[in-house]
Amino acid sequence: MVKKVLIPLIATLMVTFTVNAAPLLTGDQVERVIKTLEQLDPIMEKMEEDLDKSGESDNDPLDPQMLHKEFAMLYGYSPQAKEIIEANGFSENTWPDTAGRVVKAFATIAMEGDTELGMEQLQTSIAQIDADPNLNPEQKKMLKDQIISSMNNAKAIMKAPKEDVEVVRPYFDKLATTME
Repeated sequence: MVKKVLIPLIATLMVTFTVNAAPLLTGDQVERVIKTLEQLDPIMEKMEEDLDKSGESDNDPLDPQMLHKEFAMLYGYSPQAKEIIEANGFSENTWPDTAGRVVKAFATIAMEGDTELGMEQLQTSIAQIDADPNLNPEQKKMLKDQIISSMNNAKAIMKAPKEDVEVVRPYFDKLATTME
């Protein structure tokens, strides 16, 4: 009886995990994202200016879908942007996901070296809260908890899968130059 239930359950779980697993990121994809971003640089600057002027920019760094949304918006920004993205082998569906994964892995690698700096900034912020005579102990505790929670959320959101990080790592310097 147990075998009759267990075997179909395991088979179903294996199919579910296989279907939901993202395909592995490849070096070719990373190279094409870099090339695309280089070609899109003037368009991205213009888009950023337009969004700032219109007030439509809602970059929420704690939104786990932020990168996907930004790259999807870039795809639809202009016919020229769409043409460049498609000329590099991406589509409306593949561009936001692939570019988002590459940039997220890049950010994860960049944060590896900034852990101490982040901790220093966190400690400085907490010290400023502790030193503020206008805050009562409850307010201080609430503010410190919010800062720590926000930092932990940001780290979790920007942490890419290990497999993506390893594929992107050899391209880190080139990406850093491209993203300046």
